[in-house]
Amino acid sequence: MKYGCIAAVAFALATPPAFAQSVPEAAAPATTQPATPVDPARLAVARRVAERLLPPGIYKKLMSTSMDAVMGNLGGAMKAMPLRQIAQIGGMSAEEAQKLDKVDLSQVMAIYDPHWEERQKLTMHAMFDAMGDFFTTMEPELREGMATAYANRFSLAELNDLDHFFATPTGSKYAATVTTIMTDPAVMNTMKDLMPKMMQQMPHFLEAAKKATAVLPPPRKMKDLSPAEKTRLAKALGMDESKLQDPKGTS
Repeated sequence: MKYGCIAAVAFALATPPAFAQSVPEAAAPATTQPATPVDPARLAVARRVAERLLPPGIYKKLMSTSMDAVMGNLGGAMKAMPLRQIAQIGGMSAEEAQKLDKVDLSQVMAIYDPHWEERQKLTMHAMFDAMGDFFTTMEPELREGMATAYANRFSLAELNDLDHFFATPTGSKYAATVTTIMTDPAVMNTMKDLMPKMMQQMPHFLEAAKKATAVLPPPRKMKDLSPAEKTRLAKALGMDESKLQDPKGTS
């Protein structure tokens, strides 16, 4: 049931801000080394700041909170999906898609796969738990990366200001909350409500991508490759050259 898959993927794309807020930014310093050595005095204070912002176990908590919010909103979000527009994005004609206006996607999935909701919950719980375990092992490195980033971006005086602020009751509460604030029900419910609007704009997003790549030649097909290129491709894929074929869905 490809429309159910499209809907689930679309919903997943609408919920990641909690991750975008925390995981990528914390991990970024690992791939971007400072051009000059970090001032030891600034780094020492920055490490205290990072410890406040990324306390031990924060990612396990983040994954658990995100999981509960995502699964709690999934059913309602799917019912709110503009299925006609999703179907058109998936290749159905406007006339055919028009018939889907009153379709309840959750009912469709209940028939197609009676265990769909349970399957999604088990899958998501397993994935989020595994991700939480992984990031827990990475926390020391992430904190060090964050400390380096803060030491590079803030002066010693500014870092001391942050350190002093985070030592206050208000600062301590803020530091402990800032990473997980995007998983608050108020934020997650807003993201759920944005789903229909985002799907309405999907044709615009796709058109923008189409225009951006219009200057490029279309992807080549097997018939466009030279014998030498086919040989190289087969070798790269580790398969017999006679079994090479264009990806499904290309024309």
